[in-house]
Amino acid sequence: MNVAVASQLDLDIERFVETEYPRVVAAVRLITGDRDGAPDAVQDAIVGLLSSPPAEPVRNTAAWITAAACNRVRDVRRRVDAESRALERRGVVSEAVEDAVVRLDIDVHAALMSLPKQQREVCVLHYLLDQSVDAIAEALGVSSGTVKTQLYRARATLAARIQQEDHRG
Repeated sequence: MNVAVASQLDLDIERFVETEYPRVVAAVRLITGDRDGAPDAVQDAIVGLLSSPPAEPVRNTAAWITAAACNRVRDVRRRVDAESRALERRGVVSEAVEDAVVRLDIDVHAALMSLPKQQREVCVLHYLLDQSVDAIAEALGVSSGTVKTQLYRARATLAARIQQEDHRG
């Protein structure tokens, strides 16, 4: 994409966000019925447009983003439905999954949520889902060394937090 086209796209997106973003989020909510997912889907569509613009110039940014966001909401819904069906076929009811999440120790949950995103991801994948360092590296698109470093830092942060809480006792 040449600089002039990229610059025009940036201006179109800026104008869209300033003038049409709330209406498009409302439209996506109405079209899909997903009140909570609509804002994320619209933001994902904007990022998608900026990172991978279509070959032909977009004539109506709001319409393009609305259609792309609706498709994203539908994709998420299909994936969640497919996951639920797969779990049901294996004899795992979604309530059991929810119960497992709810039963997760509140302190453990709080400690994990205090970690930076990548440290939290690798901890959950490694300790809760029993994934190997190499599998985590492949899934996240990082090196095994990065995963090991993130696990080390997460353990250090969690150990310090536990020690700090023990002294409050």
